[in-house]
Amino acid sequence: MLRNAMSATEFYILEYLWTRETPATFSEIMNHFNNEEKKEWKKQTVNTFLTRLAQKGFLNIDKSGKRALYIPSVTAKKYYEDYANLIINDSYKGSLKNFICAFTASHKLTEAEKEELIAYIQSL
Repeated sequence: MLRNAMSATEFYILEYLWTRETPATFSEIMNHFNNEEKKEWKKQTVNTFLTRLAQKGFLNIDKSGKRALYIPSVTAKKYYEDYANLIINDSYKGSLKNFICAFTASHKLTEAEKEELIAYIQSL
């Protein structure tokens, strides 16, 4: 699953669903974005985004109860792991070393970050 396989708004909705401890109903999603995030989204717009997320495999829709429940089909952790691997494989020929070299060329690591990275690598 690719980050660019979904629109920025679809990703925004998925990020919200990841923050929840329980599945969300349509009305909870509408309430969050229109009242808490101050969006002015119409029901049909939100429904379209949710349907697209489901079609792309990012969202499960459980229609077995009185109201549909929207459940991410992948955790945020798994999504970001897959996305990081995709970047490394596609852009750095599968080399984590090449990725780190490119990343640190414009972003210098602090001593704490270096120590943390070394400790992580040694734990592998």
